[in-house]
Order: sequence, then C-alpha cells, then structure tokens
Amino acid sequence: MKYENEMEIDVGRCFRALVKKWWFMAVMAVLFCVAGFALTLEKKDDIYEATSSVYGMSAESYSYTQVGVSAMNDYADIATSMKVCERAALLMGNAQVTGEDIKKATTVSTGKKNTSSTAAAQADSTILTIKCQSNNPVQAMEMSQAVAEAFTMEMENILGTDVVKLLDKPYSYEVAFDATQNQWMIRIAAFLFGAVFAAVIIVMGEIFDSKARTIRECTLGEELPIIGVIPMTKE
Repeated sequence: MKYENEMEIDVGRCFRALVKKWWFMAVMAVLFCVAGFALTLEKKDDIYEATSSVYGMSAESYSYTQVGVSAMNDYADIATSMKVCERAALLMGNAQVTGEDIKKATTVSTGKKNTSSTAAAQADSTILTIKCQSNNPVQAMEMSQAVAEAFTMEMENILGTDVVKLLDKPYSYEVAFDATQNQWMIRIAAFLFGAVFAAVIIVMGEIFDSKARTIRECTLGEELPIIGVIPMTKE
C-alpha cells in the first residue's frame, strides 16, 4: 500500500511557535521601523487647500439663468486653462507664482449646491468649486480667489454677459496633506509590516517542517498501525 503524507496545518503548533519566537518578531519589527525612520528623515512640506466657488445665474430672466447654468457645465475646463491661470497670476501680483504653478495646483468640480452665503444662488444655479493647493496657506487662498475671478472674467468675454459670478471667496483653508502625520504613518506601517513578515516566516517554517512530533504525524494521519510507543524517561 502506498501512503502519502498530506500537508496538515496544526494551528496550535503554529501559535506556540509564534509565542516561542516572539523575539524574532520583535527584532524584525524594530529593524523595519528603523528603515521607516531612515526613509522619512527628510520631512516634506504640509500642503494646504483653499476653496472658492462661482455660480451661473442671472437676475434678469430665467433664460439668462439657463445660459449661465449651461455655460458652467460646458466651459468648466476653462477654469484650469493656461489663459485663465496666467490671468490669475497677474491678479495675484506675485512674481514668484506663475500661470503654470497655478494650473498644477488647481482642480475644479461642478454640481448643484444650496448655500446661505448669498440669496441669489438658488437650486437652478450650477456651482463651480475651485480648489488650489500650496505649501503656503495664504498663497493657496490667494490662488483660489484669483482663479475664480479670472474665470468669471473669461466667461464674461465668451458669453457677453455676467451670468457667471463669484459666490464664495476662500475665507479659510484646510490641511490637505499633513507631513508629520504621514511620516508616522509610514513608520508605524513599517513596524507592523516587520512583525507580520516575521510571523509569516515562522508559520511557513512550521508548516513546511518535515519533522514528526506527534503520533498522528508518525502514522500519516493514523493510517499506519502503531507497533509501540517509547515513553519519555528521565536520566
């Protein structure tokens, strides 16, 4: 009769191996954590984000309002065009900020929005949200407002009417990227990865260990007969 030794995972034995070799897991975790510290020695700058918004609506008539709503949906990409960004740079009056810098830092999104900041913005108006990011919070606010104003000017040139207007200026900013928090997240992740990596090595070593430690393993899962057992004795 041909016997095949099937692979069996003894969960209890694996757990005992983890407990017994806790020091290996601790060492690997510390080594990976040190590597994480080494990779994050150079702290990056915090990134701040400021938001402004414009809306398409006219007090003259409903048809003018519809023109503004359609224009916001059709020409939303113009807000990040180089022409608008260069005009925004001129409005800022900062020689260190170029149109290319503003273009890279700006994102826009459209949608309907109810707001209490102005009574003119009703449900029929479309809101264009303009977000700008910078490592300087004041500069992020200035860029966002400048892009909003430059966009309204460009839309007035295109449509020949002022149906697109500034809704909200960036009165505040928020942290879009916390460099210190990111550093510690990488370090903690490296520490945990080291511990898990060591645990996997220990468990895999136990699973593929060919040593027979129990009667069941010696008898290939109790398929072979037991002739005898030699008891453990003390010398």
